[in-house]
Amino acid sequence: MKVTPLALALLALGAIVHQTEGLMIKKYNSKHGEGGMVFIAMVSFFSMLFFVITDRGGFDFYSELLPYGIISGVIFAATSYLTCVALGCGSFVLTNLFLSYSLLIPTFYGLFILDESATVLIYIGLAMMAVSIFLTQKKDGGNQEKCGERTSLLWIASVAFSVVGSGLFGVMQKLQQVKFNQSYDSEFMIITLGVSSVLLLVMGMIKDKRVAFSALRRGGAYALIAGASNGATNLLNLTVNAMLPISIAAPSRSGVTIVTSFLISLIIFKEKLSARQILGVIIGMAALVALNLKI
Repeated sequence: MKVTPLALALLALGAIVHQTEGLMIKKYNSKHGEGGMVFIAMVSFFSMLFFVITDRGGFDFYSELLPYGIISGVIFAATSYLTCVALGCGSFVLTNLFLSYSLLIPTFYGLFILDESATVLIYIGLAMMAVSIFLTQKKDGGNQEKCGERTSLLWIASVAFSVVGSGLFGVMQKLQQVKFNQSYDSEFMIITLGVSSVLLLVMGMIKDKRVAFSALRRGGAYALIAGASNGATNLLNLTVNAMLPISIAAPSRSGVTIVTSFLISLIIFKEKLSARQILGVIIGMAALVALNLKI
């Protein structure tokens, strides 16, 4: 499979488009903050619409797919909401970096359940990841901006559970692809996102009853852009995966994603990272590349 400039351009575009979703979520949190469940329900709904509109084969409902979609929808709903919480109370670049570590769960699933062989790159990546986590939590002292302060327990908890949820969703995606030979990917995502949007909307109306309708009104534009971004990212990733070897696409995508997250955090959100944290981000990016290269 030949590496072409078009494939690399689409890969970079996919990474940039992916950042739009997180950017919209953080912008909504910064400007409004309340009604997070209802807002993420709208993001899931618009993302589902994207898959419905772009699906060329028509919705082919297969009853055996339903349990996979429902379970994945519950996981996706919890993960999406907790990611929203993490982006609302923590650094944009550090949140995205740690969320990228969710690939460890599918990796361990492959090693211990599917009996895939481990490579030296996995151990190198794990070691660098541990160093990255240590450095990004370390303070240099002196004047500390918002992102240099001690990380809140809320951020730690929301990121940790988001990482687990994202990893489990990756496993569910893999399970249904193996089970159905990648024949129902669009249907799987439509069911997953549909379940997620309904579940979050119902829970949001109960939990955030006072601000639910306000969130629907204020968050519509943000959610539309974020949902379209989510769908477009998945579509671009599928396109690039068909044009590039996965051994090139996966590590390159991880690297570009963290670089763009870092630039957005500095330019748009004016986040101030310490020298140790910047080093941690760089090492974390290298860890993601190493872990993806094992594929």
